[in-house]
Amino acid sequence: MSLRAFHLFFIAVSVVLAAFVAAWAAGQYQQGHQIIYVITAVIAFIASAGLVVYAAMFQRKTKHLTALLLALVVPRIALACPVCFGNSDAPMAKAINQGVLLMLVVVGFMLAAFASFFISLVRRARFAEGHDPAPQSSAEPQEGIV
Repeated sequence: MSLRAFHLFFIAVSVVLAAFVAAWAAGQYQQGHQIIYVITAVIAFIASAGLVVYAAMFQRKTKHLTALLLALVVPRIALACPVCFGNSDAPMAKAINQGVLLMLVVVGFMLAAFASFFISLVRRARFAEGHDPAPQSSAEPQEGIV
């Protein structure tokens, strides 16, 4: 999916979302007759219409953008680094392998830290549930403090 199509897809999703918000606000106004729902419905409807206009303008503006990007990007494909060509003994290939290993270690450490944090929260919750303070036992019933 191209970036242009991706952008147009999310504009369409935003139009639908704004229309649903407008419909929801209109329904809420019918139930409660509060002015804030009318304002919300009008703003959401205007936003929906504005997004439709923006999508049309964006589509017209970027009609020839795909051809231009292809013309600029295609020659760049041939400029790959030596690692991509298969020279696995090059210093750059070794550095990339070490970088990947470092990132895996960092991700593993962060996952372990999150897991230990949540385990400590569960242990604290169990400890708090099991050790509620005992009710005061005295011979005389306590009455409210005056």
